[in-house]
Amino acid sequence: MKTRTSRKIKKTAATVLLYLAVIIVLLWTMGPLLWMAVSSIMPGREMLESGTRILPSAVTLERYAVIFGIDGQATQQALVFRRSILNSVIVAGVSTLFSIVFGSVAAYAFSRLMFKGKKALLFVAMFFQLLPPISLLVPYYIMGSRTGMVGHIITLIIIDTNFILAYVIWVMNGYYKSIPRDLEEAGRIDGCTRFGVFWRIIVPTAAPGFVAVGALSFLMAWDEFLYALVFSQSDSAKTIPVAVSEFSTKYGVDYGMMMTSGVVATIIPLLLALFFQRYIVSGLTSGAVKE
Repeated sequence: MKTRTSRKIKKTAATVLLYLAVIIVLLWTMGPLLWMAVSSIMPGREMLESGTRILPSAVTLERYAVIFGIDGQATQQALVFRRSILNSVIVAGVSTLFSIVFGSVAAYAFSRLMFKGKKALLFVAMFFQLLPPISLLVPYYIMGSRTGMVGHIITLIIIDTNFILAYVIWVMNGYYKSIPRDLEEAGRIDGCTRFGVFWRIIVPTAAPGFVAVGALSFLMAWDEFLYALVFSQSDSAKTIPVAVSEFSTKYGVDYGMMMTSGVVATIIPLLLALFFQRYIVSGLTSGAVKE
């Protein structure tokens, strides 16, 4: 009887500790997001008060009205921020598209074809992925300034594609290896060419991997700040991370607008992660099992 009781107590304690750990992790990860959302609707005077205020005494949506230009309240910074949303969608979307198209073909070649220098080329691709972004900043800027590409969205697309491409090659290379070769052999027997096998068999089979890599690649390009700060020198080329940072100037920091713009900037990645969550998990875990 005592043994059963002790086991039950241990099981209950383990369950309580597990739920406590989950709550702590949720507070650690979601706490900053919740604080940012609350601060965006908090009156400005309360944000600067000494002490800690968890909930605002009053709710104000004035900052959202300024950002979205409701009732003609938009400021110059708000106009730049609205333009930056479109710029970020274009940069992240096009970079992801190019990386998926070229990276998926390159990864298939690395996983299935035998050619000289295969391992060396794969290592070179990963080497550039492992380099700190700041180490290539000066060379990129010199090339961009000499070719007149500084201050254009196309420059950010090229740079982001360069970094994301290596990531796509590495992940899809492992994912292709989890696909049985028998499927390709059956396609070749039915008369498909190498490209036909890739397009008609491999691409549909690897669809979860494409969705997972595409979603993560989009988030990588969406959050990129260093190159966007250096190369988007005009208001028409700025992306969201740069636009959010500009609410902090040498004359002071507009914490309210910074929090509000941060909430708006988080919505698209959050919806993307929630919508493709199942595909991201299944796509990445499937690629972890090799044939």
